[in-house]
Amino acid sequence: MSRLDDELRQALRPAAPSDGFAERVLARAAARQPNAVRRPGLRWVAAAAAILALFVVWLDREHDRKVATESAKEQVVLALRITAEKLQLVREKVQQVNQ
Repeated sequence: MSRLDDELRQALRPAAPSDGFAERVLARAAARQPNAVRRPGLRWVAAAAAILALFVVWLDREHDRKVATESAKEQVVLALRITAEKLQLVREKVQQVNQ
């Protein structure tokens, strides 16, 4: 396993950039900058996509809230039905004892 460790150390060892690296990066960045200026509509598309995504998330949460509300309502109705049945049984027992 030490051979693998040595190979990883060798592969991940910091290396000095070649001569002129910074200048090449800055030149490429400067060359791309006018492209961004030529496409101002792209920002509007990105903003619209972000707003649409937020709206979809809101709709999904609203749907989940409605589903949870319906589920809670069904559980309450079931609990009331069971309670009513049990109360009816208790009434019948009380009537039997009183007779």
